This record gives sequence, structure tokens and C-alpha cells, in this order.
Amino acid sequence: MRRTHVPLAIATALFAPHTALAQAPLVVQGTTDVRDAGLLDEVIVPEFQRRFPQYQLRFIAVGTGQALANARAGQGDAVLTHAPTLESQFVRDGFSLEPRRRAVFYSDYVILGQPADPAGVRMARNDVVSAFERIRAAGDRGQLTFVSRGDNSGTNVQEKEIWRLSNVPKNNLGEPGPPGTTGSFPWYRKAGLGQAATVQLAEQCPFASGSCYEMTDRGTYNRLRRLRAISRLQVLAEKNRAGTRGGEFLLINAFSAYAVNPARVPSMNRQGALDFINFLQSPPFQQRVRDYPERSNPAFCPDARPLILAGRALAPPARALCRDAQTPVRAARPPRRLARGDLVTIRGSVVPRLPGDRATIRAQVRLQSGRRVLDRTRSGRGGRFRLTARLRRSATLSLVVPNYDGVSGFPSVPPTDRLGEQLGLGRVTVR
Repeated sequence: MRRTHVPLAIATALFAPHTALAQAPLVVQGTTDVRDAGLLDEVIVPEFQRRFPQYQLRFIAVGTGQALANARAGQGDAVLTHAPTLESQFVRDGFSLEPRRRAVFYSDYVILGQPADPAGVRMARNDVVSAFERIRAAGDRGQLTFVSRGDNSGTNVQEKEIWRLSNVPKNNLGEPGPPGTTGSFPWYRKAGLGQAATVQLAEQCPFASGSCYEMTDRGTYNRLRRLRAISRLQVLAEKNRAGTRGGEFLLINAFSAYAVNPARVPSMNRQGALDFINFLQSPPFQQRVRDYPERSNPAFCPDARPLILAGRALAPPARALCRDAQTPVRAARPPRRLARGDLVTIRGSVVPRLPGDRATIRAQVRLQSGRRVLDRTRSGRGGRFRLTARLRRSATLSLVVPNYDGVSGFPSVPPTDRLGEQLGLGRVTVR
């Protein structure tokens, strides 16, 4: 028998798993917040690669403005960003495959400073615009330095929105500075760094004032504290109060995903981009987001699926960052016992999880007993619905929104995710 000797490297390639040979590159241009809060390396990359081994995921962590610019230049297949005004322009200019955002998760911003707090920001803990005005006053006295991202990131865009609402003079860039110029006040420093790096610069505070303030997302701050990368900075302002300038949702930080439009960038990986976005909206990933790094103090809150409210149940209080499904109030529960054939009526609404989002969600809503559908309807104005059923035997009832169709800007759910959102109503005994 004649033997053929195959070099080891070639043999390894020949008998390697098919996925190793067929891996297609998938480039996501995304925000540094996701990386610096730990979600990227500890959840997104390993879980996406496990579920989709046919792709080689490359996440480019930059500011939102740069991420969208890179995608426009054909350097990405998908984007994951958090600046609604910049994203809207991206969509209007035809660079998004879909005509609407895909909601993924949200967090909130906090204002950091050192314990001495020369600006007295703690006195305006839940009034962030007044806190910024206090920072300006103390900065003019030479008592502090405000460290800004200064890079057109989502954080920087929202920071400038807060300055806009204040009575602090703004330069032509919307930053604190002499009007009619592009210069900024001496106490305002632009780092041009990512989220974690800017926080660490504020922690070091290598400026003459010796006291630095900074705005960041809660997840990045918490992770840096957990890793002991910072120790001096504290949260001095957070959770803007209703009735203050900007309202109670001013510090909410919404993240959205987009697939790049192949009509604009023909070389983009269309299927890979959609698989990545659908993965971000999938129930398993959304649950991991809710529990990361711990359920009691998550870095982000999932919002790919709506919240089902039954009866007179109200949305969760604004002070609770994550809006989880509520146990229905007593008035919304069906009676515990019924006579055979009695009618059960359930009223409620389907609302976005993102705090402050008042979009109407028009979705199919079902009243079910297990997998058996007793009644179905479509939510109407304000997401409201009404369902009825005659029970002829005992049943455990639940409300189910199986999938959404994107009406009124709410994202479509991947067709493979049929479970949707569910709210248990309890068991009814029929006699």
C-alpha cells in the first residue's frame, strides 16, 4: 500500500471543525459603555459566539458619534449606540437597514465627584441641571474641574443637553464657554477618552483645582468600584426628580441596535448583523442582562419586550431603574372561584419598559390557560386592551404578548422567539 504523508498544518486544517474554516467576520461598531461596564467581554461575546459559531465577532468600542461615522464609512455590519438624536439622523440618511431602532437595554447616568464636594452638588442630588449650575459657579471660583468625554459620544451628547437646559453660558459647540466662540471655560476639560478612562482621569484629577467632577453611566462606575480601579469618586447626583428641568427621565440612557443598510454598504454582512441584533433581543440574553452583574444592582435593564400591566396596575416607580413585570393588583385578578360558564374580563395595557417612553404599542394580547388561547385582541390607544372568556373548567390564567410587529416604532421580535412576554394572573377554580 502506498502511503501519502500530509504535513501536520494541512492535516489539522482538513480535519478541523467546519465552523473554524467557515467563520465569517462580523464587525459591530459600538459604545464603550457596554465594554467598560463588563457586559461585552463577560456576556455578549462569549454567549453570541456560543450560539453563532459561524461568525467571528469583532466589537469596535468607540464613542457613539464615532461608531455611527465608522458605520457610514463602511466599517461595520451593525451598530450598538446610545444617542437618539445621532441615531435618528443615521436612520433618516438611509444607513439603517430597518426604518426604526431596535430597543435592547438601558441604564442611567450619574454625576461623580470627590467627598469634599466644593460645588455642593449633593444639595441638588435629584436636580441635575441645578447641580451643573453649581459646578459652574464653583469652577469660576477655581475650586474644581469638570472632566468631559468631549468626543461626541452618547454620554457627551447627553451632557451637553444638560448644559443646554442650564443658565450656564455656552460656546458654539454647546459646551460651557464664551458665547460666539469655540473655546471653553478653564475649569471645563475635554478628555477625548472612553467611558472608564474618563472616570479614571477624574479620579486622578491631575489639575490645579485638585477636585474633579464627571458624568458617566452607573454600570461603568459600579464596575470600576468593584475592581478597585477608583476609590475616591462618589455618586453626588442621580435620578432627576419630576418637576425639575429636563424631567425625571433626563438621566435615562437608552441603547439601540441597527443593521447597516447594504444599499449603502454593499459589502456588509447582512445576515450576521440581523443575527447579532436578534440575539440581543432574544429572551435568554435579555434575562442575562437583567441579572448582570447581579440582579439587585444590574449594569443595564432589558427593554426589548414591553411591560404588561393588568387592571389598575401602575408602572413601577421611577426610582426603580428596571421595570419588571408586576404582580397584578387585586382588582385585576380574576375571581378565585366561578360557576361553570361565568364570564371573566381582564383589562390592561402594554407599555414600553424604557422609562419615559410613551410610544403606543399595538400588539396581539392573549388570555391563556397554559398553551390554550381563551381570547385574543390587539392593544389599541395607549396600549390598552380588554379580554373576556367563559370558563368551563378550572384554569391557571395568564396574559401573553407573543410577538410585536414594529407599529409605532416598537421593534419587531425575531420570529423564532415565540414566547414573548407573559404575566401570570393566578388560578381560577370552576365549580
